[in-house]
Amino acid sequence: MNVFELREKLIADYCSFVKGFITIKDDSIKEMVANELKDGLLWPDPLIQLSPFFESGESIEELIKSNILHPLCKQIFRIKRDETDFGKQMQLHRHQTEAIKRADQGLNYILTTGTGSGKSLAYIIPIVNHILKTGSGKGIKAIIVYPMNALANSQEKELSKFVNWGFSYDTKPVTFKRYTGQESEQAKLEICSNPPDILLTNYVMLELILTRPNETPLVHACKNLKYLVLDELHTYRGRQGADVAMLIRRTIDATKAEKVICVGTSATLSSTGDRLEQNREISRVASLLFGSKVEPENVIGESLQRLTNEFDFDSPAVISKLRDSIGSTLKANDANIDDINQDAFFSWIETTFGVETDPVTGRLYRSSAKCISGKDGGAEKLSKLTGIDHSTCKSAIQHALLLGFKTINPSNGFPVFAFKLHQFISRGDTVYASLDEKDIRHLTVQRQLFVPNSNKDKILLPMAFCRHCGQEYYTVTKVFDEEKEVWRFVPRELNERVFDEEQEAGFLYVNDADKWSDNPAENADKVPEEWKDQDGKIMYNRREYLPKPVLVTPDGQIRNSGRQMLFLNAPFRFCPNCMVSYAANQRSDFAKLSALGTEGRSTATTILSLSAVRHIRNMELPPEARKLLSFTDNRQDASLQSGHFNDFIQVGLLRGALYHALAERASEGVRHSELTQAVFESLSLSLDEYASNPDASKGLAKTETERALRNVLGYHLYRDLKRGWRVNAPNLEQTGLLEIEYLSIEELAADNDQWASCHPAIANTDIETRTTILKALLDWMRRELAIKVSYLNQQDQERILQQSGQRLVPPWGFDENEQTKQLTHASVLYPRSRKKGDYGGDTYLSTRSGFGQFIRRTNTIRNYDQKLTLDDTQQIIENLLDGLITYGIIEKVKDNMADGVPGYQLVADSMIWKAGDGSKGAYDPIRQTSLSLEGQPVNQYFKEFYQFIAASTRGLYSKEHTAQVSYDERERREDDFREAKLPILYCSPTMELGIDISLLNVVNMRNVPPTPANYAQRSGRAGRGGQPALVFTYCSTGSPHDQYFFKRPVNMVSGAVATPQIDLANEDMLRSHINAIWLSEARLKLGNTLTEVIDITGQPPTLDLLPDIQNALQDFTIRQRALSRASRIISSIEDDIITSIWYTPDWLSDTLGQLSLQFQQACERWRGLYKAALHQQEVQNKIILDASRNQSDKDQAKRLRREAESQLELLTTSSGAIQSDFYSYRYFASEGFLPGYNFPRLPLSAFIPGRRLRSGKDEYLSRPRFLAITEFGPRSFVYHEGSRYIIHQVIMPAQDDQNNVATSEAKLCPQCGYLHVLEVGANKQKYDKCEHCGSDLDKTISNLFRLQNVVAKRRDQINCDEEERLKLGFDIRTTIRFASRSGRLSCVSAKVMRGDECLAVLTYGDSAMIWRINMGYKSQRPGFVLDTERGYWGKHDSEDTDDDSPMGKSKILVRPFVSDTKNCLLFEPQLSVSDTILASLQAALKNAIQRVFELEDNELSAESLPSRDNRKSILFYEATEGGAGVLKRVIDNSGFNQVIREAIELCHYDPISFEDLLKAPKAKEPCEAACYDCLMSYSNQTDHELLDRKAIVDILINLLSSDLSRSSSEYSRVEHYERLKNLNGSSLEVKWLDYLYNNGYNLPTHAQELIESCHTQPDYLYKDKYVAVFIDGPVHDSPDQQAKDRIITNDLEDTGWHVIRFKYSEDWKAIISSNANVFGDK
Repeated sequence: MNVFELREKLIADYCSFVKGFITIKDDSIKEMVANELKDGLLWPDPLIQLSPFFESGESIEELIKSNILHPLCKQIFRIKRDETDFGKQMQLHRHQTEAIKRADQGLNYILTTGTGSGKSLAYIIPIVNHILKTGSGKGIKAIIVYPMNALANSQEKELSKFVNWGFSYDTKPVTFKRYTGQESEQAKLEICSNPPDILLTNYVMLELILTRPNETPLVHACKNLKYLVLDELHTYRGRQGADVAMLIRRTIDATKAEKVICVGTSATLSSTGDRLEQNREISRVASLLFGSKVEPENVIGESLQRLTNEFDFDSPAVISKLRDSIGSTLKANDANIDDINQDAFFSWIETTFGVETDPVTGRLYRSSAKCISGKDGGAEKLSKLTGIDHSTCKSAIQHALLLGFKTINPSNGFPVFAFKLHQFISRGDTVYASLDEKDIRHLTVQRQLFVPNSNKDKILLPMAFCRHCGQEYYTVTKVFDEEKEVWRFVPRELNERVFDEEQEAGFLYVNDADKWSDNPAENADKVPEEWKDQDGKIMYNRREYLPKPVLVTPDGQIRNSGRQMLFLNAPFRFCPNCMVSYAANQRSDFAKLSALGTEGRSTATTILSLSAVRHIRNMELPPEARKLLSFTDNRQDASLQSGHFNDFIQVGLLRGALYHALAERASEGVRHSELTQAVFESLSLSLDEYASNPDASKGLAKTETERALRNVLGYHLYRDLKRGWRVNAPNLEQTGLLEIEYLSIEELAADNDQWASCHPAIANTDIETRTTILKALLDWMRRELAIKVSYLNQQDQERILQQSGQRLVPPWGFDENEQTKQLTHASVLYPRSRKKGDYGGDTYLSTRSGFGQFIRRTNTIRNYDQKLTLDDTQQIIENLLDGLITYGIIEKVKDNMADGVPGYQLVADSMIWKAGDGSKGAYDPIRQTSLSLEGQPVNQYFKEFYQFIAASTRGLYSKEHTAQVSYDERERREDDFREAKLPILYCSPTMELGIDISLLNVVNMRNVPPTPANYAQRSGRAGRGGQPALVFTYCSTGSPHDQYFFKRPVNMVSGAVATPQIDLANEDMLRSHINAIWLSEARLKLGNTLTEVIDITGQPPTLDLLPDIQNALQDFTIRQRALSRASRIISSIEDDIITSIWYTPDWLSDTLGQLSLQFQQACERWRGLYKAALHQQEVQNKIILDASRNQSDKDQAKRLRREAESQLELLTTSSGAIQSDFYSYRYFASEGFLPGYNFPRLPLSAFIPGRRLRSGKDEYLSRPRFLAITEFGPRSFVYHEGSRYIIHQVIMPAQDDQNNVATSEAKLCPQCGYLHVLEVGANKQKYDKCEHCGSDLDKTISNLFRLQNVVAKRRDQINCDEEERLKLGFDIRTTIRFASRSGRLSCVSAKVMRGDECLAVLTYGDSAMIWRINMGYKSQRPGFVLDTERGYWGKHDSEDTDDDSPMGKSKILVRPFVSDTKNCLLFEPQLSVSDTILASLQAALKNAIQRVFELEDNELSAESLPSRDNRKSILFYEATEGGAGVLKRVIDNSGFNQVIREAIELCHYDPISFEDLLKAPKAKEPCEAACYDCLMSYSNQTDHELLDRKAIVDILINLLSSDLSRSSSEYSRVEHYERLKNLNGSSLEVKWLDYLYNNGYNLPTHAQELIESCHTQPDYLYKDKYVAVFIDGPVHDSPDQQAKDRIITNDLEDTGWHVIRFKYSEDWKAIISSNANVFGDK
């Protein structure tokens, strides 16, 4: 395969696609865009990277002679071809032998080398050697932990080749087993009964081995454990890394093994400094992970060697030799290894693209990836060195690389030159222009707000271009600047809608040669004919849409001194240049105007994927290599992309088949009766491509299956006639490849007898004019689908759907959940205007309609000189319809209604389908008053695609590979992909590591991966056998991460990986491991589902814990054993946690004391789901049995009851439970009770009803709650397995009989945004001051509804117009509350001091409570309507009216919210700063933190507090599960300085000299205020106007020269006392509080707080110790009240609370003395 040729074809296809949508009229803009594209605006020169050769170490035989290895290793570690092959000797790399020697010395070691370096052998050989020396079958001696099952599966196969191949069954020297959760129950029992020598597992299964009683034999079998290996160590970061670090400590403690050797393998890790400093950092992190010291000298890096001889390229003689070598290489068709070794040119290539020499140490290291062509590319360097022209040098380098690939190195069997080509591709944005005169205006394709070097006096506005003539328009919003008291224009995205009533969205048009008047009457010759009345005057109802003359200054302000322009309101109604006009109901401007980047990420990926697979299918490759693997970081995006690609291919195949079917009958065309059969034959699908039962290939079954397919094809063919229904994929008619003629239309036009009695205008006109008018009417009916055809008839569609369901499978069959109401139906044409109550799907032909106006245009009936009135128009319309009826071209399909107007449809059989030549697109004279001078444009890409390419895409389809797909289905897809039966796989990072995918030459990345390690792993999936590979990455213009690496691709391709950030001082994480230790000591079985934990018997069930569980939770001896073990483990990390805010000497014992309560709380989500499902089942059953309810209510109730029963089954079934989110151990991990690793903690779930043709199973999709507030928000869309679902319902918690919904209230501080939750029943006046800043609190936010689990309903199939996941515009408010313990805030503050001046205060909290409140849609009223009976969400205003979720009578307006604890950092400036400065600092600091600590964009969130409209401070929080622990580092001087220095550099300033560098590297022009290389990003678009890098540089410089002064932040004792006092309910409680305060005892943490699970409100709480205090007054002396008090006490104790209850008359001093652990000492 010629990878360079493949790259050229890929880029050519994408270039053709991009240019197909670009029509530009202005020559200067057209030239600028052409030059930018030529210079690599969207596809810069690719990078090339050679795979290096590793330095050889000793052989296995030499290590045996040195007594390091057992003699049997010589037989085991050989290169073997199959099970019977003895194999040939293996040569080890130097880094492998170094590792073996470290292991022999009993030392911990880390191997940090690149992809393909044989890292696994560096621990497999020592492990096998140890087993051989000590004897097999003596328990587990090695545990190898992999981050993904796929790696374990792959390693199992590799291990088998060494240990099993070449040995008979009874002579195999070593046993090994995989134990990853994929095994059958029988296999698990076998492993537990006969533990292997080596256990291959993952961290989740290792966790289960330690906690599940069934696996106890495996723990006991590890007493002789010698090796513990962490593979891919660099992947263990953040919470996951901390979990694994604790798991390793617990494993070693549980096995009681001694002198365990800890081994880690990793991609090349980096940090600042030289190699020794890097090794120190790696050893620090490794030691932290293992809990065992790894010395820096035992960090083993890769040792490289050259293949070719090294030459001195400064020598003239060598340069002469190099010139000769270039010439001979270009002539050569092959090469041998000896010639290459001694060849100067091949040496130069290895030096340039392969390895370089460290000038200090002389050590070889990998060269950075480089371009061959382009500035500073290899060809340019070679040309300068040799004097040979650039083009020849480029060809020579490419040819030499391909020769090197063909030449095999006999020492290892791999090509001499194994290399990859790395291509980065970006989406075009648009052209930006200043408002100056044409000859001096600034044009650019670099997005920013101001013209460079204009001192912000000249704005840049985005341009859009008329799709017909290419006229340019500025895309703007007209806003009022209150500060300057002037109207001005600001940039707007093309399809961005404006909901503020005081703003206007629109376009600016400039034509200096054609001035418009303020008087509409004088502009009549400048508007489309249809906008005029019979007198040629502009119609009154069109005047509000007329362009309005405005005078605009270069800064965008409307002033009398400005340049004259025209402002056209959006939506775009007509083009003043070419007069093309659009109907009022065509609100989307996307189909009317285009930018440079018309396509979105999905279409771009589809086009690129299609191009790559299509071309590699035609290259010399093994069949199994003809496939594409595509990565994305979001599993929903993988689902969306797969659906998008499949829809694009299906539509293309259908259109291509139609074109070729018509082209074969070029002269006569095709009639309706022949159409579907002709397309069916043209498609030539095999039965197994569309039949649900491919085996039924004969007789009636085959006939019926083919008929079903033809009916489905018929539906798609006629639906595709609809005008512009796919914007990004113009249909055959738009590309000029389809022409529709009509039977007898010429005959009708020539029938003078027919027209004799008609209106004179039509009776006396010529035949050609009549034909034109008749065709315009019929075309209009056809494009509105007013066609009489069974495929569009709703009753017939029901039959078609049933046939499809019985006989077909998607994509050619309909989805089984498709309903007729979701299909497109034929409309009926009524010759009158639309009235209130008319069906929206019909078409109305009034005298004022587009067609009526077309008739009245002066250029329509040219030889009629009288002005046509509306009555004339009505008569002409009736005459035309009568004529068409007479000739049978149309039919009456509806009898005369009450108003005497019948309905008409075009008879399908009167249409003749013919192939067009593609020279011009279809012209619509009704919507377009005239053709532009350029003619009707044709998208050349799609024209050629339908003509020549579409048919070749048969058999191309894609699937998604994500965690949303079941394990069994993923395996099937992997098998199909391995053999290339499945040609394209769109996957989340599930495929990043280890899965065997056989030969692969092309990898795509839909977005730039988070880190170079991810990129290396993904790109490393291709070319594993040494073959050349192409890796192409799509970079979104809206992602700062993507664009950063698009401009710096070398940093991604060759960048080393930062050492993982691991935070062991995470209280929630540690608590979960303490719980896991207790669980293992209790030997308690949690079973497969929570029905083995919770009692579900009884009516209604109590849902109490089962007795065995309760007994274990109360067992003191179990806790003591757990305390003993946990103490040993915690002591190993004491130095890491002792300075934490939350840590106290009693923390461990307190945690175990609270264990019962935590367990109960962890069960609450399951209880809530179970009770809610039971409740829904009961409520809906009552409706079904209620004789007074109508049938539709009962049908709805039956569906809801079925859903409830499905939910109950999901919660309780044990079948396949281990893969379920409700598998007991996984559930408790997700609730935070057990270690969670990479599982979302406290997730929210969406119930997805099962689909028959998929898995047939109901399922839940889970999301972290902060993501779920938007992704699972009211009426949001979820993408899954090729379909789009809508979140239409909440799984309501069980309620009281009045269906009251539990809501809460809160106050947010208007100054700092701090959260104050109003306790139930509390006096609201007590919440009058902010606890954080002391400001007055104002209004209460009521009806806050904690977002529950939800239900999704399938809406439709994903189609190729879906560019990005559709996200609704929710107004999300974020607020914070720091945790407090005994009155002390759980946070650390630092003042940023510059001398004596405090610039800012930083406050870090590691367990701050963050609420995210969905206040409603940005454009509509606040809140959401919720049906309290059924849980349905009310629809938003812009949704269609089809009611699939009928609301009940009981409704409430709520604001959904979620809450969670997060690591957060609050940045509070202490000086008065503007919104511009705060917004700019927010963007700069967020991006800087992400870059310094290598975080993904979604790993860190930044919010303005108290709100975006009232900026006072900036809240940063780690958004991912558990966080990465990086914000804690920002509050240290070194970390803070790193971030500020990066922020300065990010703002285009030199961080040392502070010189303004003006722009980013490789940017083409200076950045005036902000650009996408510094502060602007897609996610902060609403802040773009505020962003200004220059406004914050002085602040950043001051921050850089400041010091941090840290202090623990806490309430003073008196402040906390006053807070508690204000919340007290009685004088007795105040008296007790005074006693504590005055005598110096510990104060409670909370007062009068409701404990919802027990429905009680203690007087005081010590929440950090789970203690509830009741001071009983005289009212509690009565026996009845005492009985109630006992029940309350028992309930609290059952849920884990310790209760201290005493009477007013008791000795308070004695009470305190007996509970000193709570109240402390005096």
